[in-house]
Amino acid sequence: MEYGFFDYKYLIEGYHGQDFDGAMRYVFLVFCFASIPTLIYLLRNVKHETVTKVLRFLAVFMIVLEVAKVSWESYWDITTGQGFNAGGILPFDTCSLFLYMLPLAGWGKGKVRTCALGWLSTLGLVGGISNVLFLQALKYYPFWTFGAMFSMVYHYLMVFVALWIVATRYLVFKPVIMFYAFLPHLLFSVLVIALDYHFGWDYMLYRFAGGVPFVEGVASDWMADGTPYLTTLLMLGLYFLFTALFTLLYTNAQASAQAPERYVYS
Repeated sequence: MEYGFFDYKYLIEGYHGQDFDGAMRYVFLVFCFASIPTLIYLLRNVKHETVTKVLRFLAVFMIVLEVAKVSWESYWDITTGQGFNAGGILPFDTCSLFLYMLPLAGWGKGKVRTCALGWLSTLGLVGGISNVLFLQALKYYPFWTFGAMFSMVYHYLMVFVALWIVATRYLVFKPVIMFYAFLPHLLFSVLVIALDYHFGWDYMLYRFAGGVPFVEGVASDWMADGTPYLTTLLMLGLYFLFTALFTLLYTNAQASAQAPERYVYS
């Protein structure tokens, strides 16, 4: 099977997700589980000014990369007759919040900054880990392609940023942080839910819960029964549950470490 780095998924003959089920997916997993903890350990004592600079750099870098990826894939979608993939390529997914929270974390102040840092550390971690474990891009693109590499870099950084914020105590966690962390997710969800129900999309998994273990089957039944709003409520509940769980874990971990508080939410 021959293909180029920037080849489009539907033009790669003979590829049917082999790397998702094959060794390359596990190579990526091993790399993540080895390199991320190592980097976190080595960089755990950097100055907060350095963390701020990195977050600002990543904010710009990720937005540029996202625009490039959407433009590239949309060009091929349209020119190959697939049409613009409004239901799958727009930055309305759960992980898309990473793009919006990075600038607020890097340049924001007060409670806005706390909300952004809280989301990045909690639901940002959940989204990152989920996609590292089940790298959906490999179902469509071989490992050594732009389409796959984009997803790997994106979700790798989601995991790294989340854990680095906690390890450096860039945000000192307390139970109340769970509400700050969930607020941007809730506000974004209002927009996405309206779009999902109007256009029949499944951004943030609010209608079909596509790919969510156990929930997807229940969501299918609810959709058949004409009660898809139950899936929406269930997913909102799960999102908040994960936010609360990680907030409490971080609170206990930081308290146990007994490190001095260098930044407190305001």
